[in-house]
Amino acid sequence: MILASPERSANRWALVRGLFEAVSAIPMPERRGFLDYACPDTTIRHEVESLLSADEMADTWSMPGDREAPQPLCEPLPSVPGYSIDRLIGSGGAGSVYLARNTLSGRRVAVKVVRSLAVGSQSMQRFRQECRALARLSHPGIVQLIETGSAPGGITYLVMEHVDGLPLDRWKQDHDPSPSTCIDLVRQMLAALAHAHDAGVIHRDIKPANVLVDAAGTVKLLDFGVARLHSQEGNRTGFKTETGHLIGIFAYMSPEQADGGGERIGVTSDVYQSALLLFELLAGRLPYEADGRSAAALLRAVLMDRRITLSEVRPDLPIALGELLDRTLCADPARRPPTVRAFDAELASLLHTLR
Repeated sequence: MILASPERSANRWALVRGLFEAVSAIPMPERRGFLDYACPDTTIRHEVESLLSADEMADTWSMPGDREAPQPLCEPLPSVPGYSIDRLIGSGGAGSVYLARNTLSGRRVAVKVVRSLAVGSQSMQRFRQECRALARLSHPGIVQLIETGSAPGGITYLVMEHVDGLPLDRWKQDHDPSPSTCIDLVRQMLAALAHAHDAGVIHRDIKPANVLVDAAGTVKLLDFGVARLHSQEGNRTGFKTETGHLIGIFAYMSPEQADGGGERIGVTSDVYQSALLLFELLAGRLPYEADGRSAAALLRAVLMDRRITLSEVRPDLPIALGELLDRTLCADPARRPPTVRAFDAELASLLHTLR
């Protein structure tokens, strides 16, 4: 999909947003009838339904860290062969993540569990995609897949290395890093993404919750549940997500994701999201208003709002750094650095101005 003119897009998004917010307030069983009446345009209806679907998935997985998320009384600990489950460390609409130990080696691991009742659902699809993506990857900056399997009680599980770290935003709050440290963190993430891209995997969901930082300042990239393979790889393996489906957290989507342009999502989408995280680390905010906005309003902001420049909020930082982020956060993927390695090289060349 090619972005429409601002006037046409604004009118279209006003309609989509209004319908989305109206449908969101209607009980689930009554939504189809309302959409049959209110959406004679099938394209508009598809966009509204994509918003509704993405809204349900937006908070699917939460990994708050070891110190939080006490085990709910209503949810018993699962039984996974070969592992002793300790406690819940994250949860969401798709399932739960537990801290566990291998009963033979004693190694601490994280076990992600999805109830098999969800077979055929988006939750199970995401789970299988993450398994397939992680199976292709082996990099110190990417959480390691150990094994997958199923267990009695309708459980499908994924065992991965346990990372004793904090999500990027919480780590920043605790450590107040310097600008050069922020760039170093993002460069670690770019190295992990370069490995993923070499293996044909595009992450597509780079946000603070999916970037963990440990006590040594080492970055681990996780949650490949909405990853996709390069189109030529996907055609060969059958591993592709639905073209045009809105995925990820709205505020951190690239413009081509927010626009539903599945055919335009590629490595530069990960470049964009990486730059977005760096902007937030340096500026303490996103380059558009995000707080308190509905999903549809956030998507419109990603597509149409004027980007606040780094120089407006951090005039103390080098102009060249702001110019690089302005270009990398451009709505047109063709104007961004073409690869994560190219973006990394430009960041590396600017580090001497900050030390």
